[in-house]
Amino acid sequence: MSLSKLFRKLSNDLAYQGNLLWELIYPRRCAVCKNEIDTGYFCESCRKSFALGKELTNVEALDKVILLCKYQQQLQLAIHGVKFEGKSNLLPFLKEEAQLALKKSPHLQELLVSTDLITCVPTSPKRKQERGFEVPQELFAFLDNGKLQPNLLKRVRNTMPLFDLEPSLRRQEVAGCFEVQCSVAGKSVLICDDIYTTGSTMNEAARALKKAGATSVIALAFTASKDNW
Repeated sequence: MSLSKLFRKLSNDLAYQGNLLWELIYPRRCAVCKNEIDTGYFCESCRKSFALGKELTNVEALDKVILLCKYQQQLQLAIHGVKFEGKSNLLPFLKEEAQLALKKSPHLQELLVSTDLITCVPTSPKRKQERGFEVPQELFAFLDNGKLQPNLLKRVRNTMPLFDLEPSLRRQEVAGCFEVQCSVAGKSVLICDDIYTTGSTMNEAARALKKAGATSVIALAFTASKDNW
């Protein structure tokens, strides 16, 4: 394990333990109804309003797209806070929500077993330096079962934020921005991201992976914009 990865893991562990100690005094509460909870960011009742569990097939270069939750309301605010407002303390709770969503899908559990490699969409170098971490890697760190290769893909150039761009401009912006760092020839790859909107970023990653010899690429997104519900 590299020193940077070890340091990040220790920092995350300390932050998580600090949250647990804090909760001994101030119990964790659902972000929606404020009822007391033991895990995640929502209570079981409120969690149902965010559940999506949708699958799309043959989306351009992607063989399948799996969407866990709806990008809306408190979940949208939390992810935006982590990415743009320095609220990294919310990451452990969101990671638990991703775990809970995965556990509800036996088919997805089987997919994780059968997939050869698991990776995440890399953040642009500039934004990674600003945040100090990559959001998808933190959200899906629990998938580290020996198949997770966080550095499988590299962004070879910075891209502008995509949320205000039309779909065609999104595709132009991300075209050719990924480079495959390890051998994927003959492998099936699961690629994870925090938000799925038009799929431009994940499709571009899939194109790079298939050009390098990957046999199939499946996308797993923690949340999905309303157009995908």
